[in-house]
Amino acid sequence: MRILVIPSWYPPNEGWFFKEHAIALAAGGQQVDVLAGIYASIRKTHPLKWFASPTINMRPEENIREFIRLHPIIPFSEKLNFHSWVSMMLSFFDQYIQQWGKPHIIQVHSSMWAGVVAARIKKQYQIPYVITEHRSRFVYNTIEAKKMFRPWYTAPLAEAFKEADAIITVSSSLHDKIIDICPEAKEKPGIIYNMVDVDFFKPSNNPLPPERTFKLFSLAHLEPVKGIDTLLQAFAILNQKFPGEFHLCIGGDGSLKDNLIQYCAAKNISQQVTFLGKLSRDQVREAFLNANAFVLPSRFEAFGVVFIEAMACGIPVIAARSGGPDTFITPQTGKIVDPDQPRELADAIYQLKSNHQQYSPNNIRQYAIRNFSKEEIAEKYIQLYTSIINKNDTGKQHQTHTQQCL
Repeated sequence: MRILVIPSWYPPNEGWFFKEHAIALAAGGQQVDVLAGIYASIRKTHPLKWFASPTINMRPEENIREFIRLHPIIPFSEKLNFHSWVSMMLSFFDQYIQQWGKPHIIQVHSSMWAGVVAARIKKQYQIPYVITEHRSRFVYNTIEAKKMFRPWYTAPLAEAFKEADAIITVSSSLHDKIIDICPEAKEKPGIIYNMVDVDFFKPSNNPLPPERTFKLFSLAHLEPVKGIDTLLQAFAILNQKFPGEFHLCIGGDGSLKDNLIQYCAAKNISQQVTFLGKLSRDQVREAFLNANAFVLPSRFEAFGVVFIEAMACGIPVIAARSGGPDTFITPQTGKIVDPDQPRELADAIYQLKSNHQQYSPNNIRQYAIRNFSKEEIAEKYIQLYTSIINKNDTGKQHQTHTQQCL
């Protein structure tokens, strides 16, 4: 089976999960190419790069081929960027098939806007496609999410969902919004969880020694949606009641960083809270291994890969009821609290610390392996692709037979 992956974003602009997904499919015995249009700043990129030929990365060690093209992003022009990116990707695809031929199926990561590209490819070339939706804004359960969803999104998204052969979400929390956008897609959504590299994210051979200080780790874009302000409010409550018993490390960067640092100073918790800044993948793993628990009280979350990365490392997690995490965090792997409730979050953290010995690192990790390992998830996708291709082939044969009879 020849699979073409079209992601809406791709490394180095995040999207590492999309790349890992492609590698996992290839490890499952499939031929996998990635066609990625990567946004780049029009101010910071040399003009000649806009006219350069696409970069082709042959990665024999990963069994995938990457076809990469830069695309200029115009500041404060989201709609114009949408139209220009879709147009560029359609031209990019035409060039790709002229040299490499048509794939059997297209895997789309996020409807915005790779789903629109795949829909228009299907209309011209009759190539089936699967959308995997990742965007948290489709949870649509808060004021913040609604503000992120602009009215003009509806028409192109409806096109993407209507033409898709299957729509995979990483949790059921996204289904209602997708069906609201495109009622014709009512029977299409299904759930396949995100995957985690359990060979990379794994417990240390040298577990943390028992200490009086309970170490918490959080990782997120420091934006309102992630609820780090709620986490710091909860931490201030804990520190007031139990001074010196907790330490919090926060990874990530964003527009709220300065405000969050100022809040720590105002609450006299700066010595107990460490801002780590933007972290590499290796640094994220190291932070997990140096923590007793992971906590992230997002206001909405489509899934939350970071939680299963923590579980794969054998540490318990705490999340808010934000959409995705509600569906896979169990009493054996962590705790769920209501969003925007710092006292409830503080109580959950203290209870987890008090009963930390009940959370078996091995059991937590085995749960992650059983439900989220690359092999498990890749096999589910391969089975889905096979069923779609077989169904399409049967339909074409039936159409040909009908035409012959006529």
